[in-house]
Amino acid sequence: MAKFTAIDEASVPPAAAHPAGHRAAGLRRARLLSPADFRLWLAVLELDDGGDLRSGTGGEALYVLEGEMAVDGRACPAGGAVVIEPGVDARLEARGAVRAVHFGSRDGGSAQPGHGVHVVGPRGSWTSGRLEGVEAVWFTDSTCPTCRIAFFLVSAAGAHRGPAHSHTQDEIIYLIDGSLRTGARAYGPGTALSIRGGTRYALDGPPGGHRFLNFRTDLSYQTNAGQPPLLETAAARDGTYVGDVR
Repeated sequence: MAKFTAIDEASVPPAAAHPAGHRAAGLRRARLLSPADFRLWLAVLELDDGGDLRSGTGGEALYVLEGEMAVDGRACPAGGAVVIEPGVDARLEARGAVRAVHFGSRDGGSAQPGHGVHVVGPRGSWTSGRLEGVEAVWFTDSTCPTCRIAFFLVSAAGAHRGPAHSHTQDEIIYLIDGSLRTGARAYGPGTALSIRGGTRYALDGPPGGHRFLNFRTDLSYQTNAGQPPLLETAAARDGTYVGDVR
């Protein structure tokens, strides 16, 4: 695939089955917003009340846009996230009609003793962003003893110009609201950006602000022009522990 691919949700016809092959009951519609040859995948799902979703090989994250999901009796409300570690077979149940963004990896990752499921509320496990002039809510940041996934929500209240940079890991970005630009190209809500590790790019947010999700399956380093690599964890970005863990 190309190093940088953008797919608009409105351009993808809905499907009746989960595009990554997961078992799902009560799935109203699903859209795959990532290239077929990219290691990571992203699907936008709509489930009816009482519908359920089973994880695949694990190494996945699900963000609830609307409604509520339950996992092992733990409730994940809108704005919260479920992170399923590699090798874990989890069942997620919709409480009310649910719209969610589901991320995963085609290789899943290897199962390890002690792997489980994180259920994190809207305030996240950590917050950061003071150094970058945004707010980042980290659901997981690759530092859990049994989980290398990084999954976080970035928000900007107004215009924001990001530096040209690259990451060592593949990533998928999903724009929830607002808009972003890369050079002359503009992206609106419902756009997914699939970006290969090592690709250099910059994201600019026009006035009005924006919110986007970012998913990676392993610890990453970011490199800005003329600067040493920066470890991409909440603590390395001067973050604050919040602990909204269910």
